[in-house]
Amino acid sequence: MAEKQRTFIDAALLEELRVRAHEQSRTEGELLEEIVRSYLVLAPRRSESLAAFFENLERRRREEGVEQLSEEEAISLLSVGKREVEGE
Repeated sequence: MAEKQRTFIDAALLEELRVRAHEQSRTEGELLEEIVRSYLVLAPRRSESLAAFFENLERRRREEGVEQLSEEEAISLLSVGKREVEGE
């Protein structure tokens, strides 16, 4: 069994996690584990490594002149995308 440890997370992100977990009838831990696994395991497979994956994202952002999103903007964008996918 994996050792448990305390992790700190932004309150707005935690609330979004709770809402999504409830909507999916899952625990916060289950959803968070899936998110982290997707982020750390699946996404880098499209690239040679996690570092290369992030370097590519950052390079594309700079080349295209795209400003980085704040956490609030990212959460808002995720919420809108989710509603569109669900057809709300």
